[in-house]
Amino acid sequence: MRHLKGQGEAPHLPVATPTVTIDLPVPAYIPTGYISEPALRIQLYRRLAELTDMQSIDDIQAELNDRFGNLPRAVEGLLFQLRVKLLAHNANATAITNENGQISIRLPYLANTDRRTLQHRLGHDVRVSRTAVWLSHEDEDWQASLLDILDNLQLEHVQTA
Repeated sequence: MRHLKGQGEAPHLPVATPTVTIDLPVPAYIPTGYISEPALRIQLYRRLAELTDMQSIDDIQAELNDRFGNLPRAVEGLLFQLRVKLLAHNANATAITNENGQISIRLPYLANTDRRTLQHRLGHDVRVSRTAVWLSHEDEDWQASLLDILDNLQLEHVQTA
């Protein structure tokens, strides 16, 4: 309270990191048939929300597999989306969405990037526009491609920053 009156230092508040909007055609939840106890599911969602690196996601995946058995598709989707969100944040993406049969990766710095070179680096199955990188999700391996593209874009963001 003293800092409000100009006395003493203001408390250090955490700086909010920008959020990345993720909307992908993948189920992403913990089914009640996999973990039936509501309190345990809530605790797990909280733990998942705090993950900040790929190793932590891999570790919790191994833990879930060990404690509860093979991961259902929805849990795999949830972990996939956490990986996407982490890589998207590192690439400075603002949104990754499903639009008209394609995945759109919104990037604020594309207007100032050599898009032709980036297009060449990302591959023939990707289209680079002024505002987004587009990937078809018709391909059965689109999820691995998305992770690779985001990893590549992370390098692009570092180079343009």
